[in-house]
Amino acid sequence: MNPECKDFEVLISGYLDGELRADDRQRIEAHLAACPACRREYAVMKSLAAGTAAAFTGEDLPMEAWDRFLDGVYNRLERKSGWIILILGMIALCAYGIVLFFTEDEISLLAKTLITVPVVGAVVLFISVLRQRIRAAKTDRYSREVQR
Repeated sequence: MNPECKDFEVLISGYLDGELRADDRQRIEAHLAACPACRREYAVMKSLAAGTAAAFTGEDLPMEAWDRFLDGVYNRLERKSGWIILILGMIALCAYGIVLFFTEDEISLLAKTLITVPVVGAVVLFISVLRQRIRAAKTDRYSREVQR
C-alpha cells in the first residue's frame, strides 16, 4: 500500500463495517476504483471479515459456555445494581451529614474548618478527574466499542 493510501486504510475498515458517512463512502469507492493496492487490501480485509463471521456462530457453543456467559451477565447486573444502591446511600448519608454539620452549634469553628478543607480538596480532585474523563470520552473513537 502506498504511503498516500494510509488515510484510506482506516476508511476501508469503516467501509466494510458500514460505518462511513455518504461522502466518505463515495471517496473510498472512487479511490478503490483507481488504486489496485487498496483494492487488494479491501479484498483481503473482506475475506478476513467473511471468514471470521463464518467461523463463529452461536450454535457451535456448548450449553456450559452459554451458562457461564449468562452467569457473567447476571453478575455484572447485580454488581452494577449494588454500586448504584451504595452510591445513592452514600449521597443520602453525606447530605444528612452536611445538614447536621451546618446546623449543629456544638461543633467548633476549628473542627468545621479541619473537616471542610480535605472535603473541598477531594471534591476538586473528583471534578478534575471527571472533567478529564468526559473530555477524553468525546474524542475516544472506541470507547463505545470496548467493554471495560
